[in-house]
Amino acid sequence: MDAFLATSLTPTDQITFVKAFQIAIQLRGKDKCWCLKRRDQCNHTIFQGFTTSKKVCLSYRGRDARPLLLAMAGEPSNPLKTIIVRRAVCESQYCLNPSHYYWGTRADVAKESIQKRKKGINNALITRLRQDSESGISSLKLSKTYRLPYQTVRRICNYETYIPEETTENRDNQQIWKNIATLYEKLTTEYSTEADEFNLNYHMKNDYECPWHAKGSSTHKGNFGLMGECLDCMKEIKKNRCEVDVRNFDFRWHWQIKRFWDRVEIGDENECWAWKGSTKKNGSESVAYFPSPFHSGKTQSASRVAFWLSRGYTGKYRIFTKKSCKAFCCNPLHLTIKELDNELSPTKIDVIKLSHDNIFNHYKERKNNSEEQSSSTQ
Repeated sequence: MDAFLATSLTPTDQITFVKAFQIAIQLRGKDKCWCLKRRDQCNHTIFQGFTTSKKVCLSYRGRDARPLLLAMAGEPSNPLKTIIVRRAVCESQYCLNPSHYYWGTRADVAKESIQKRKKGINNALITRLRQDSESGISSLKLSKTYRLPYQTVRRICNYETYIPEETTENRDNQQIWKNIATLYEKLTTEYSTEADEFNLNYHMKNDYECPWHAKGSSTHKGNFGLMGECLDCMKEIKKNRCEVDVRNFDFRWHWQIKRFWDRVEIGDENECWAWKGSTKKNGSESVAYFPSPFHSGKTQSASRVAFWLSRGYTGKYRIFTKKSCKAFCCNPLHLTIKELDNELSPTKIDVIKLSHDNIFNHYKERKNNSEEQSSSTQ
């Protein structure tokens, strides 16, 4: 506990770090690998402080997260065991589950590596191999008897890998979760103000809405991923949704959205749609007013807003145009997100509708439909 509290992390960062585990347990359970590299496993705004930019490990606020994981789990560093070992059951180097790590030696690293490749190797087998070797049986015969690589058997029998008495796979995982719960209680007591601010902030984020949310519906609200992207919108993007239609949005968004598209020179599907609105930095950047709960500023690039209002809300993901595009192109067919390689690009724009036949009648119809849906669910 003291090792974790002695870090240079701010009280808010410490509370957020520990709180992340309660969310991860709810999402994945205590035994599974919590890989923060995969967007489909731990999509939640609370994991935004964690990064996977380093090739070998998970980071938190610019530092290796693994010592913090072990300190939080009640396992401080050991001068005799200075290497953080990832267990064979762990599927990712970006795993957040503290029960998948332990302090060990190079021999432990080799042991876990072989266990991952050969699930049959365990402490009982290692002990048996060494006993047979000491009784005079050759490593070659042992490798044939147990169907293991000769070099692996030779290293085990020569004590070049593994520690015979090591029992890392039998660690008390229940104690780990008790330590985490105890630490959280201790932190929230010592930093009560920061804990209250965090809880308020957390619940506010759960109430955030993306522009595609309609009043009375449960979708497009409080369902955001690590980059602040609306996960409901991401499902529609995967289905190739691409519409320039102001009727998709709630009445309160109408004038803001219409004002944006009025500043875009909409042409043919294959042409670039030029931005005719404001720019900054001597005309090198476009500026469109569109507040976002996940951005500090109230303005975005025109291409980003065009993507949000035609395909879906993607939060902090950067939007790119084609290399052949003119400056500030807002044609949805020309806009992409490089990080999302698995997302399909749209082949056409389904609808272009920039006005209502009667906006007030449309608003009343949507309101009546939402009331009917809510009453039917009750």
